[in-house]
Amino acid sequence: MRTVTAVPGRSRRRGGRRGGNRRRRRGSLVVACLSAGLTAALTGCGTRAVTVAVPGKPGHAQVASTKASRPSVVRDLVIAAYEGYWRATNGALASRDASKARAIMAGSVPASSVPTLVRGLQAIWRRDEIGYGNPVFHVMSVKLTGPGTAAVRDCIDLSHTALANQQTGEVVGAFGQSHEFLITTLALEHGRWLVTGATPVVQTCSY
Repeated sequence: MRTVTAVPGRSRRRGGRRGGNRRRRRGSLVVACLSAGLTAALTGCGTRAVTVAVPGKPGHAQVASTKASRPSVVRDLVIAAYEGYWRATNGALASRDASKARAIMAGSVPASSVPTLVRGLQAIWRRDEIGYGNPVFHVMSVKLTGPGTAAVRDCIDLSHTALANQQTGEVVGAFGQSHEFLITTLALEHGRWLVTGATPVVQTCSY
């Protein structure tokens, strides 16, 4: 299990139809902010107001060696790439510059997905919004799903990750809650693990 920052959050609650709709909206939001190639979702990130923390310094995904063969080594590299994607997205958003954002995201997603993600970031910049906070990772498992592909199962805490108006500081919405069950897929391309997609699971997770 790895964490970026220790922040409190509320656990997911099950409910009727209304609760199910909220979970589906949150799930779509999580996929939007994580999946490579979903512009509309990325530009719609943030729908609920919450108290958020100041974001940490952005980082970059680690380069995975194609020669790594031990499961534990591969697992660590996959997790580093998964967590690095979130840090890269944070850095790209904070850059407020398309060329810098492209360079930052190039190390975390397939090249074909970069233009779409940058267009989504540009839409956020036009709304004069910035990112606040960091997710807290609670990786439950990493599974190698095939040659050069992997899936990360994470009970991620998104309760203190949001967008805010840069001028007023008003929070315009959060990315999720404290216990979001997320399965993220990655692929090994040219010696680097890249995030290729994500699927939210409407199921309780714990850490």
